[in-house]
Amino acid sequence: MEIKILEILETATIAVSGFLIKKYVFLEPDMETKRQHIFYGISFLLTGIMFVAFGKDDATMAALFMIGLNICLGRKKERLRGLVSMIPFPGIINGLLVPVLLVPPYLIALSAQQTKIYQFVLYGILIVLFILFYVKGQNWRSWFHENTKHRSLRRSEKYLLWAVGILMLLFSNNMAMQIAADGESVRATDSMYGRGLTSFIGISSISAFVMTITIIVLIMQGNKRSFYHEQVSSMQSGIITFMAEVVENRDDNTGGHIRRTAEYVVCIAKELKRQGKYSDILTDRYMSDMVVAAPLHDIGKIHLPDAVLNKPGKLTEEEFEIMKTHTTAGEELLTHAKEELGESGYLNTAVEMAAYHHEWWNGKGYPYGIKGEEIPLCARIMAVADVFDALISKRCYKNAMPLEKACMIIREKSGTHFDPAVVEAFLAGVHSCGRSECDSIRCVD
Repeated sequence: MEIKILEILETATIAVSGFLIKKYVFLEPDMETKRQHIFYGISFLLTGIMFVAFGKDDATMAALFMIGLNICLGRKKERLRGLVSMIPFPGIINGLLVPVLLVPPYLIALSAQQTKIYQFVLYGILIVLFILFYVKGQNWRSWFHENTKHRSLRRSEKYLLWAVGILMLLFSNNMAMQIAADGESVRATDSMYGRGLTSFIGISSISAFVMTITIIVLIMQGNKRSFYHEQVSSMQSGIITFMAEVVENRDDNTGGHIRRTAEYVVCIAKELKRQGKYSDILTDRYMSDMVVAAPLHDIGKIHLPDAVLNKPGKLTEEEFEIMKTHTTAGEELLTHAKEELGESGYLNTAVEMAAYHHEWWNGKGYPYGIKGEEIPLCARIMAVADVFDALISKRCYKNAMPLEKACMIIREKSGTHFDPAVVEAFLAGVHSCGRSECDSIRCVD
């Protein structure tokens, strides 16, 4: 009876530990809360049925399978990889439990009855800790979920977990077999120093436990760093947008321009990626940098005199030459910011957007007259967004243009002013991306 209860406790501990490791170490997302709770209930019910019908080993396999299924269902993409990603789970769980459950009784030569008492006490402590985590840890769990929802394991962390998982699985199975074999010929009164495997088992079990805990702690520290990085990035993004709006407020003509163009940039980039265009450039990081950098494309206007910036009529040739300098002024400002703040992906992108968003696909733009793919992709995307918003917006020197006419002009300038692939993505994507600013745009073919 005691052995059966210990087996039940072991199976339950493995199941609970597996779900916790899935979420807090491997950072695999849960399903929607209500569905996730139902899934927990089904998982433990199935594990219990398998235990009654087939025994501990099959019940453990059922629990691990349900954890893998939960990973698959919680993901939005690459779901089948969920089953593969849980291969290290058994080893990591064993790397935590075997050194604690089996090794201490062996090293201090506890009798069979004393070993059972030790394991009951240990399981009791674990149950109390699980309950405390569930009852008292709600605030921490909410914090963890909110601040790691965009965090995923780095490749190096995945490799470490796989290596530790496989090593610990081999270690724990071998260790359990050695303890069982050695224990058959050793009485509780025997000296631990006289047993041949004692030193090996003691050192290797401690090493295994420390290694497993260290990897988990390193990943949790990575989660913490990710949280603070997101906080800093969010603050930087807010400061950047504020700076851009300060500059924009000097211009009576462009209210809301930076926010609208940023939305258009997102729509165009997503559509390009969906179409498979420039997929080698449009990484998640590059697109994220464009979102942050887009509001800074006209930052150089801070150097323009009000007489030029807010002139109600057409600019003279001399005034237009002054207006052109906002591109190089923005480039210089942001380059200086890079020198002061250090290399940053979004600042690199911001420099390119500010400097080149008035370059033309055919080389007739300014300030440098470069053409084609010499112009950075982010600037080619911004060029379309910038011109389109200028066309449909009311300015002191012109009325707002109808959307259909603005789209027609964008289409006509494909291959001359604009990158044809970007124009195609704009016409296909701006009206379908579903974003608040873009949702009102309907370009009619």
